[in-house]
Formats: sequence, structure tokens, C-alpha cells
Amino acid sequence: MLKEFIAHIQKTTQPLIHEVEGSTFVINAEGEYQEMLPTIFHPDTLSLNSLDALVKLVKTEASEMDTPLYITIPDHMTVRCFGQPSADERYFRQVYYEAHATDVPGWGEKNTLGFEEAQIALRTRFQETQDTLYTMKLVSDISLGAKVIYNDNGIATTITTQKGVALQTNEQIRPIVKLRPYRTFQEVEQPESIFLIRVSDRGISFIEADGGMWKLSARETIKKFLEEQLPQEVSEGSVIIAL
Repeated sequence: MLKEFIAHIQKTTQPLIHEVEGSTFVINAEGEYQEMLPTIFHPDTLSLNSLDALVKLVKTEASEMDTPLYITIPDHMTVRCFGQPSADERYFRQVYYEAHATDVPGWGEKNTLGFEEAQIALRTRFQETQDTLYTMKLVSDISLGAKVIYNDNGIATTITTQKGVALQTNEQIRPIVKLRPYRTFQEVEQPESIFLIRVSDRGISFIEADGGMWKLSARETIKKFLEEQLPQEVSEGSVIIAL
């Protein structure tokens, strides 16, 4: 009797496997069910470090596929390439490539640097513009002064630098400058941002003042670059590029 009782318990507690319209479900003793999904193996997404590599691979892939490739730019540091969902694989969407701007120096929303550090940063972490040259000269004039007197009224800052014994210069600083720090793929023109600059006796601060709109500008620049590099594929519809 005990042996039969144990066998009965084992039988009644075993999960039931039931198929409904091609789908397989497992039902436990409490009546709860869960669908058994097949394991589908896919190639790993290939990680890239440049837009040039992405373009070359897309050119090869697009010519061999029946369905179009899609390229999106989710942020200023990433470009993603994927295909259409497959009905045979439960509408899985394969991401083929992802390009990441890994070698970009970057620049924060607010940076405060000493005058010498700022001079180095302006030469190495920015694309050259007229405002970059202006800011470099400003920092140079301040750092060369033996004495700095500054007056900030909330709108503009006036500095007085004293060189030597008697020579003094008095200059009003432009509070807003337009700079292009390296913040996205280096193959494209860097997005321009408006920066508020503030000067103290210890250094100079750069404060981003465009509300982050440079990120959208960077994505649009990347999109334009890809369209110029893949004109035939885009015109034929084998490659679709979107922000």
C-alpha cells in the first residue's frame, strides 16, 4: 500500500506537457502553466570602434540580404545596425553591428580648470574655431599676468592683468563662447555648444549653456555622414537610416 501510495503521489505531482496550436506548455500540479520556448542560437553582435568599419560591413551585408538593413543612432556615442524581425524565430530582431565612439576625450557639462590646464585642454580636446582661439588667448593673457583683479556683475566679467611693474590691461570677457569639444565619433565634425565662461583667481570654468541640444546635433551629423557614405544603398532602400 505504501509503495502504491508513493507511486500515486509521484504520478499526480509530475508536470503535464500539453501542445496547443504548435505551442508547448508545461502544467504543474497547481494548474499553473508556462510555455516552453525553444532555444535559438544567434551570432553575437559585432562591436566596432569607428563609423568607417560600420560602413564597410554594411556595404557587404546589404548586397547579400533580401530584406533591408536598419541603422539607428540612439545617442551621440552609438550607432546600431539590425535587420527585420524573423517570424520563424518568434520575431527575434538580430542586431548585427554596434559602433561605439570609445576613443573620444569627452567634456562635461561643467569643467573648472586652472589656467595652465585650460590652455592644454583647449589645444587637445577641442576642434579649432574662432572662439577657441579667443579663449586660448584670454587664458594665456591671464596666466601670464603677475596679478589678476576680476569684477563679475552677473552679466559680464572684467579682468585686469598686471604685467611687470607698471603695465596693466583692462578687458571685458565675453561671457558666452561657442566651442566644439570632442564628444562624438572623430570621423564627423564635432557638435558646437554654447558655453558660459567664468573666471576666478584660481582658474576658469566652462558651463554648458545649450540644454544638451548638441547631442541631437551630433546624431544628425552622424546620420548625414552615413547617408553620404551609403548613397546607393539608401536610394535603393536596402539600407534605412534613422535617428
